[in-house]
Amino acid sequence: NKIRHLRQLLRGWAKNKSGIYKVEKERLLQIINELDLRAETSLLNMFDQNIKIEVEMKLKALLREEEMKWALRSKVSKI
Repeated sequence: NKIRHLRQLLRGWAKNKSGIYKVEKERLLQIINELDLRAETSLLNMFDQNIKIEVEMKLKALLREEEMKWALRSKVSKI
């Protein structure tokens, strides 16, 4: 009974964590798209360039984490 309750709790946590990844990924992509649109009309200043680099690094790290999560999940389901 305790294990069942823990399993349900962890399932809810995993769904919430997955939702957070999705929201954060969309937010980062939106920032990158806005900066790209601004770059099409004029040159980006150093501040905007640094923001874009930082956001791209955060997005890359987030995608890497998500990829590792799915790789671990596929290994667990194969066993």
